[in-house]
Amino acid sequence: MLTESEVRTLSLLPLPELKAIACELRDIGHGQTISYSRKVFIPLTRLCRDVCHYCVFAETPRSDKSPYLSPEEVLGIARAGQAAGCKEALFTLGDKPELRYASARRELDRLGYATTIDYLVSTCALVFRETGLLPHANPGVLTDLDIEKLRRVSVSQGLMLETIADRLSDKGGVHFGSPDKRPARRLETIRLAGQARVPFTTGILIGIGETRSERINALLALRELHQRYGHIQEIIVQNFRAKAGTRLASTHEPDLNDLMWTLAVARLVFGPAMNIQAPPNLSFERFAQMIDAGLNDWGGISPITPDHVNPEAPWPQTRPRPWAKRSRNGSRSTQVMRAGPPCPIGMTASSLRQF
Repeated sequence: MLTESEVRTLSLLPLPELKAIACELRDIGHGQTISYSRKVFIPLTRLCRDVCHYCVFAETPRSDKSPYLSPEEVLGIARAGQAAGCKEALFTLGDKPELRYASARRELDRLGYATTIDYLVSTCALVFRETGLLPHANPGVLTDLDIEKLRRVSVSQGLMLETIADRLSDKGGVHFGSPDKRPARRLETIRLAGQARVPFTTGILIGIGETRSERINALLALRELHQRYGHIQEIIVQNFRAKAGTRLASTHEPDLNDLMWTLAVARLVFGPAMNIQAPPNLSFERFAQMIDAGLNDWGGISPITPDHVNPEAPWPQTRPRPWAKRSRNGSRSTQVMRAGPPCPIGMTASSLRQF
């Protein structure tokens, strides 16, 4: 494993040289295989107590819309995914909306649950029991009790660190007014998941005001947790996309070279074995170029549901042809579907049968 000093020194290389090193490391660990997961995305609630100034996923309460999907609506989405050959159900939702909105508290009470996490546990179990899809939960910052509840009904959990830059939570920053975006709180959730040996997905969001040095700091912080617990199954490098109607609507987006630099550095930080991922829909027709930056995984892609966090960016087509790009040595990188999270260390599908 490269030291911090070695990573920082190599990060200063010209991009073509940096990418070549990253690809060599990737090929050691993953060969010519680039994976993706055919899944369905279930937005259990779009209410959130945080106010991120780039987000269009979170909504405020509406009198004509329930704060939560009903169990029937959840099953409807899951069954459509099952029929389309999906293997995984990814639950996306806002963080603890009941702490901010009375309407969320009332709906939870009507449904018979004390918290959003309790309702999520129930719907994860319902989806697996009725469809066999493997639940993955992204509910935000968690306590050790929350993690333990969810591990009984899911194959993996996830939380993006996003950034290590605490200053972005101060007044004027993109995370001002979002208590759950404080880096220390998010790192603690990731630590607790490791302590509980829960397979975990995390990563960084680039282009929201952080420096390149801070990106390296964030990746090193995640590496330190993974070295202690061995629970991180994939690192996502997600590029910020400006959204109309947000405070960051006119903010400059990271270009492809910046994204490839970050992917290559992530590969240097984590070495050959880690799954390094970037959402292909956020780079549109240029996404295949990221293969030459050390990436080995596209993450979740759905034939049924949109990317609810980035609705302006449709998923690439997964058929009839595979995604491939000629690499620098002239060989082909081929893509295969993985049925669920790579390298799980915790629960398996058979562990969920009781639900």
